[in-house]
Amino acid sequence: MPREERVKLFDQVWRLIYDNYYDRDFRGINWREQRDAFRPVAESAANNSEFYRTLRQMIGKLGDAHTRIYSPEDGFDRYRPSGLSVGLIVRQVEGKPVVTWVEPGSEAARQGIRPGFVVAEVNGDPVKTVLQRLREEFGDSSTSIASELQSYDRLFYGPRDTTLTAAFVDGEGRRKSVELIRRYTEFQRRVVTRQLSYKVGYIELTGFGPEIERDFDQAMQQMQGTQGLILDLRNNGGGFVTTVTQLASYFFAEETDLGEFITRFGRSTRRRTVKLRNVYREPVIVLVGSRSASGAEIFAAAMQERKRALVIGSNPATCGCLLGVSRTIKLPDGGKLNISDTDYRTAFGRRIEGIGVKPDQQIETRISDLIASRDRVLEEAVESLGRSIAFGARSGFMDFRLRVPNWKTQLPVGLQPSTQFQR
Repeated sequence: MPREERVKLFDQVWRLIYDNYYDRDFRGINWREQRDAFRPVAESAANNSEFYRTLRQMIGKLGDAHTRIYSPEDGFDRYRPSGLSVGLIVRQVEGKPVVTWVEPGSEAARQGIRPGFVVAEVNGDPVKTVLQRLREEFGDSSTSIASELQSYDRLFYGPRDTTLTAAFVDGEGRRKSVELIRRYTEFQRRVVTRQLSYKVGYIELTGFGPEIERDFDQAMQQMQGTQGLILDLRNNGGGFVTTVTQLASYFFAEETDLGEFITRFGRSTRRRTVKLRNVYREPVIVLVGSRSASGAEIFAAAMQERKRALVIGSNPATCGCLLGVSRTIKLPDGGKLNISDTDYRTAFGRRIEGIGVKPDQQIETRISDLIASRDRVLEEAVESLGRSIAFGARSGFMDFRLRVPNWKTQLPVGLQPSTQFQR
């Protein structure tokens, strides 16, 4: 891209945010000063990669997980979440970069990489160095949790169909180096159902989009004979608020206020459930984690505030990434821009952005659990429902343990949080 076009595009991006951002105070930063500081850097960029890096650094000053810019090479599509994957997920567990999921059949799986392995190096650089470099490029996010997720999700980032070398340390302290290929992957929103012991149903939602609404309706029909239900949102990065509203309607007999989106001018749009014939009335537990963002946080907060569900999580809070993005703006060079144009408050006036939803009960994930394929969060959820089924309201005062099968941990294919939230 010629220098003149880069400068023009830089000014356009800066102005779009200036005119449309939900917060007139820009979260406490001087947005004009950011233009003055980053414009010369963008103007002198050697290539498009450096130019977009500069734009990301400027936007990162907002500390907002939803306001993002995507280069033409990123191929971003809000209706079809996608990205590059090497076939595994890495998260911080016990203060270490740990593999939490490996895609079956991937190069990583074939080369013996397993959940619980600690990542030591990427292309010869210590992971700590790589993560620090990524934090400098992308800046802050809505919360420290969101910043951490952003960095870990780009740990193996690079050009499509290229190879990287990664070194891992297994549970016995043995080091293993492998080559992994960055492949283009569509992160499909899915509804996964299971029937667990003690007449407990299980539904995992990996995102909120119109394409899952029919599947969720079928899943809820299957769950009508259960005596309790677990909704797993631990790997749900958000999606469309219309779908959140539709799915929440299955758990409230009357129309229920889910909160409001507010523009910078004070205009408010409230979201309410609708009356359905088949409402689920049995006890519900919602599972959340650090990756539960946007729509997942609206859903969890509503169920928690209305005391419709117990919320159990593996972290002190969810992502804390809850702003509204009404549209994706296509830029002249093919890049795309998301701008947070609305804030959100729950029906009880609670703000989730920058705070997250705090679970009623926290079960911290351990490396030993991953190595043993043990899901202690799910185990606790089944035990809690078992107590509720057996003893009703008195169960909170009773202390006993059910014999819960050791389910294999199965996380979804989606490797990159989809924290942009569409209204």
